[in-house]
Amino acid sequence: VRQKRGKMAEQSAPPVSPQPGRCAYFVERKRRFCKMVPARGRRFCGEHGAQEEENGRKRIPCPLDSKHTVYEDQLQKHLKKCNSREKPKPVYFAKDINAGLRETTELPEEKQVSISALSKEELEDLIRKLKKASNGIKSVLKDQICSHQALQEALNDPRNGDAAFKHLKQQVGYLF
Repeated sequence: VRQKRGKMAEQSAPPVSPQPGRCAYFVERKRRFCKMVPARGRRFCGEHGAQEEENGRKRIPCPLDSKHTVYEDQLQKHLKKCNSREKPKPVYFAKDINAGLRETTELPEEKQVSISALSKEELEDLIRKLKKASNGIKSVLKDQICSHQALQEALNDPRNGDAAFKHLKQQVGYLF
């Protein structure tokens, strides 16, 4: 006798046969038969159908997605229509289009070193390289304060706090 969820329950032997209209697969871990309902004329449910050989036909896991099974003799037909197969890419698809430029000079993460770990000479060398690379870039950034009537009322509303005021000013910039 063992206690289970506050009630006294006797440890009984596993059932000899499944309930009528239920799957005949015995779930060893739960020490009971599966409670799912099989298709009409079948002994096992869809989950455990691989256990049943029907007229010499054997079910095997789908090679594209092991979450479902197929009859071994229908595998080639199934592979053509399985929802887990790789579908053709649309004409506008380009692999890694937004991945940026992959240069051969790029280092793997484990070989990257933080700037603070560089020696003085290595740091000076890095600064020289950066200055040389940025020589041709001539961009002047200018501050521009934008305003729009649509947000003027909200900007002047004293009920909006500092954080809201900051976000509203940023949103004005999106309008331009």
